[in-house]
Amino acid sequence: MPILNRPGADIWYEAHGDGPALLFLHGRAGNAANWWRQVAHFTPDHRVIVFDLRAFGRSRCDPEAFQIDHMVDDIGAVLDVCNVERAAIVCQSMSGIIGLRFALAAPERVAGLMLCSTLGGITTPDLRARLRKYEAANTIELPDRAFAPGYRDREPELFALYEQLGAFNTGFDPAWRTRLSAPDASLSPDNFDGYDTTTMFVVGEHDLFFPPEMVREVAAYVPGAPAVMFGDAGHSPYWEDPDGFNQLTSIWLADSVYKTWRPELTP
Repeated sequence: MPILNRPGADIWYEAHGDGPALLFLHGRAGNAANWWRQVAHFTPDHRVIVFDLRAFGRSRCDPEAFQIDHMVDDIGAVLDVCNVERAAIVCQSMSGIIGLRFALAAPERVAGLMLCSTLGGITTPDLRARLRKYEAANTIELPDRAFAPGYRDREPELFALYEQLGAFNTGFDPAWRTRLSAPDASLSPDNFDGYDTTTMFVVGEHDLFFPPEMVREVAAYVPGAPAVMFGDAGHSPYWEDPDGFNQLTSIWLADSVYKTWRPELTP
């Protein structure tokens, strides 16, 4: 089992296939295993990399080492150990915060950034207040909140699998999430002056964490970043409609990422 030793943590990672590098980063309720259908789909033509963020899944983390700066640096360290100079990165929910920070800190290593079901840590005082109000009014808890309403009944087997994978996150303390959402960890619109990384936001039509209007609002702060609404899905389009999500990702790679990044497209 490949383990990367990092400050205060041991990071489990995995790489599959050959071709242009594609890194998937999971959200707070999951781990690298949640990308099973994306790994299978993209491996024939890509170097697909996944890893468990520190404290999630098979990755260990000291309590004091669960810090956003460490998590950002973990991305570069995993790319290094996989001998990847540059990758397209797909982030889900919580990982959008660290993925966007990595793109700001090391743009030369990010061929493109897809921010799915996330605000990427971008906020303003007004948006923060509205998000707190939205949170207070929403009484649906995980795992149901990760999906469009009714998903548990429509897909009971896949819903149960999602629960089981989330149960593997025994090293994560839910109280630590405040370290990622604190005001001093947020990004402001001013952080994007001169930003030119190919970026796209994706949001489910029925997202119960970040509604489409909020995602569109923050996307407007990121130069050249469209906000694409994924119909008939909630907070987890990659899981709820993997075929549609994989197709959208392929189109994004072909029409946006590869037009400015010409990697070796064949092994």
